Amino acid sequence: MSTISCQDVYNQLKETKYNCKDVTLLPEGSNHYVFDVLLDDGSDLICKFAKVRVTEKDLVENNTDTLYGGRLSLEREAYLYSLVREKAQLPAPNVFGIHQSPIGDYILVEKMLGESHYDYIKKSNYSLKAFLKSMDYLGQDFAKVQEIQFPTYGDVMAKGEVSPSAIDNFADRFLGVMENRLNLAEGKKTFNPRELDEVSTFFHHQFNSMRNVLDIGHEPAVLIFTDMHVRNFFVDDTGRPSGYFDLESCQAAPAALEFYGFNFFIFNFFDNETFSRSQDAFLEGYSKAGGGTASLDDRLVHLLAGCRLLELSESYWGIVDGLRDRWGEQFKRLLFNYMESGAVDYLAVGDIFRQRDRQPIRPTE
Repeated sequence: MSTISCQDVYNQLKETKYNCKDVTLLPEGSNHYVFDVLLDDGSDLICKFAKVRVTEKDLVENNTDTLYGGRLSLEREAYLYSLVREKAQLPAPNVFGIHQSPIGDYILVEKMLGESHYDYIKKSNYSLKAFLKSMDYLGQDFAKVQEIQFPTYGDVMAKGEVSPSAIDNFADRFLGVMENRLNLAEGKKTFNPRELDEVSTFFHHQFNSMRNVLDIGHEPAVLIFTDMHVRNFFVDDTGRPSGYFDLESCQAAPAALEFYGFNFFIFNFFDNETFSRSQDAFLEGYSKAGGGTASLDDRLVHLLAGCRLLELSESYWGIVDGLRDRWGEQFKRLLFNYMESGAVDYLAVGDIFRQRDRQPIRPTE
């Protein structure tokens, strides 16, 4: 079925012997229908059913990760929650069960405590102090995440397997990912034929020119959450992360695959000065927790940010919803600016998301 209603979920949970008091649809998650479930005993759970992202409808197979091309599964998701809880000792949901049903397979997990990082910063009246403190905490956590290493690059699957297997140079791994993204862009006509050839040639050249520094001996394959942004993790009332739950696309990859995302989605939440101070606060926490020296401003970080500009150009191409009508064009323009200059305009990326999030450009003191 194309959509799942709260009543559908309520009825199905009753069939599976979960006594519900209430079911509420949450406007979250591009890969899932997400429901807040309150049981009669007061337990508050999250119920998730798989779906195809609206931006990729009719273009990809069901249960395909459009970011990295791997197979999504509830078993994979459950394993990743346990990996983060047990190995990194960080807050991720406990799983109550994975079930099959006539309306689709679903997973029931613990609802994490706290509120989204976005809501926390908004509630603080966009306080600079609160924002920077939360960046320090985030750095501490990701030093722990990146202690988890793998023998090869790829999708982290159930049981700790990495797929595809035996890739020991990240150029090979990500050129495969980029081919999937270019195919989607071609299907959506994001680029004309000349532009598509130019983009493909550019990224092939960039990765191949770095091949000698992208082997696994030089760039360890560490656990990467991917797609971290201000709405997909929870914090407590001090700004310390209290719940990581958007983990279904976890990768074994160089740390740069995580670091570009912080530049792209979090550090640029405000202005340029705050961007730099956010990086410093994150790195201070990262070092304090044993993460050692890390770079948020090297060629691989910017190259992966450029790859994401390509993905967002095609992902939002043709979307008309009154808010994101021009996002595809805006990301495409930033992509070509990067290809010409070698520099990613992270502040301009932040300004695009500001159209949705409505935060001020400058934090309050």
